[in-house]
Amino acid sequence: MEVTSLHALQQYLTSPDVVEVMVVNGSDVWTERKSGVVHEGSVTASELAYIVEGICRLSGRRVDALSPILDAQLPDGSRACVVLPPVALRGISINIRKFPVRTLPVAAFASEAVCDQVRQLVIKHANVVVSGATSTGKTSLISAATEWFHPHERVVCVEDTAEIRCRYPHVVHLQTRPANQEGKGLISIHSLVSTSLRMRPDRLIVGEVRGSEVVDMLLALSSGHTGSWTTVHAASAHHTVPRLASLLMRHHPQWNLSAANELVVSAIDAVIHLERLPSGQRMITNILMLKNNSHHIQ
Repeated sequence: MEVTSLHALQQYLTSPDVVEVMVVNGSDVWTERKSGVVHEGSVTASELAYIVEGICRLSGRRVDALSPILDAQLPDGSRACVVLPPVALRGISINIRKFPVRTLPVAAFASEAVCDQVRQLVIKHANVVVSGATSTGKTSLISAATEWFHPHERVVCVEDTAEIRCRYPHVVHLQTRPANQEGKGLISIHSLVSTSLRMRPDRLIVGEVRGSEVVDMLLALSSGHTGSWTTVHAASAHHTVPRLASLLMRHHPQWNLSAANELVVSAIDAVIHLERLPSGQRMITNILMLKNNSHHIQ
């Protein structure tokens, strides 16, 4: 299903070469293509207002002076982020990350030898964190790795915006919901992670860990929920454990550093780190094994 109500940006949204469409400073249009980031031109104030209104209408969400940041999913699966002034200092900012038409294989991210390592992690039911900066392909890699899940496994996916693709029939997708204008009705990642653990998952996928849900997820993984996957923003594979530990202590200050690190290491078997190369290609640059026993690959 294509997005058909964002006319000024439509030519970029339908171009197979475009990965992301961006409006900055309230007018300038940029795209990320396979060849890199390109300045495409500009939109008028009236066109921009129409684009913002269209994103709200298509997503069923709102953005205004009281709620100046909108993070939403469009009908075709693309993810849209709108930021209004004064949060966006020089004018309305829009990012639309296009939903890929097809799921890339793990081979698109790594050599054959590294692909086999990832496959072994899946087969051995290792708990894996995929780390990397924004737009390095973390979600796409998890979607690719699900191709090696057993078809009869029950998979529960928890995300802010549903992006994980899993082709098997026994998949439950849970998505967060923002509060309404009265501040009611919020459904957070934290509450969905707690809910997912009561749904008997064979594998749990948490789209991104960044808040209070970190302790629920880590406690679950350390107590027997194997074969689970999640993502986190981190500068390297070796920064991932400290990053998760710091998230845990930020939202649960009763934990000290030693206990937080111990919980992370007991819950996670491996970290797969992704980077975006100057060419624009997303690649696995490191696989860090956190445990050394016969159950896990070396």
